[in-house]
Amino acid sequence: MDVRWIREKFSETVHHYRNGQDLYGEQMGAYAGRTELVRDGLSAGSLDLRITGLRPSDDGQYVCIVKDGDAYDEAMVHLVVSVWVLVF
Repeated sequence: MDVRWIREKFSETVHHYRNGQDLYGEQMGAYAGRTELVRDGLSAGSLDLRITGLRPSDDGQYVCIVKDGDAYDEAMVHLVVSVWVLVF
């Protein structure tokens, strides 16, 4: 199985997972060390991407592309990053 999360706006790889391995060689530098495919739900078809250290620049459209043999599917997700500032 091949799972690739990309930024729709940039068409660059945010995270790539293939055959049980995370492949970081094609990853956008802005996401280095901040992403992982959540494996807990893989057997149930859940392909959640975890992004840590969220930044305002992470806001936007993401596309998940899945290939498994001859099967292909994709889904789009919109991530909204809100910044809260507390003033005392």
